[in-house]
Amino acid sequence: MNYSLCARCLSLGYCKNSTRQLVRDAQLEDPEYLRDLRNFAASLKISADHWLDYLMDMYRDFSGRIVSNGQDVFLDTEVFETDSIREWLRDWACASIPDHVRPRLREESRERIRVLATILSTRFPFEAGLWGVRAANDNRPPSASR
Repeated sequence: MNYSLCARCLSLGYCKNSTRQLVRDAQLEDPEYLRDLRNFAASLKISADHWLDYLMDMYRDFSGRIVSNGQDVFLDTEVFETDSIREWLRDWACASIPDHVRPRLREESRERIRVLATILSTRFPFEAGLWGVRAANDNRPPSASR
């Protein structure tokens, strides 16, 4: 049981004021963010046949609000309603991307990836906070400057 909730939310079992940000364009244009998102999705080991149900179940079960610029937004899950969505999920969400490959965003996939990333961030907020984040120090020993 989570005792960090206020008395009202504790009686519900979740916080009614929990929010997640809609994934922004700047995040979608960051290759490192796309790499981390895609590799995280692949690490979940969900088959292409089950990805869509998995996403919709997570979105349905999220008890908080998704916001953009302080306004509540509802995700347009119709972006997944195409005949070839299982193939897209197989190619995008089920396959990791190697470090030497620079991921790119296809314009026709922009909203699908935004919705997928936003839904995943509702369930995995800690992990989502690290997508695209790189250490400022690469921990190489200092060079001999003398």
